Amino acid sequence: MKRLFILCALFSGMASANAQTSEHGKWEDNDNSRKVAPMSENQFIGNEIATTNRLVTFTDLPVLSKQIWAVVTNPEGEIMAQKKVSPKDNTIDLRRLSKGELYYVTLVYKNKSKKAFVLHL
Repeated sequence: MKRLFILCALFSGMASANAQTSEHGKWEDNDNSRKVAPMSENQFIGNEIATTNRLVTFTDLPVLSKQIWAVVTNPEGEIMAQKKVSPKDNTIDLRRLSKGELYYVTLVYKNKSKKAFVLHL
């Protein structure tokens, strides 16, 4: 009787279990195949930077509802400069930083790092 009860519990547990995916997303049912669609794609994948006379220019910034921040840090993690950037105002002046040093430039949107670059002035 115990074995029958355990066997029924296992089968009912297997019938009600749902598989979880490693990606965050929502389920889409297309042609009887279930796929996970990502909740949001990173709009910053195509971004690049160009440096001219210690002025950093960002290309292909997306138009978003909230501000995008460009944060410049040194190798120790100290913030050296930061500025709000947009597709219209896409440059940041780094002339006050030491020449020949290594810096990290990070694009931050909604308090999350979206794209990072290594910059050697």
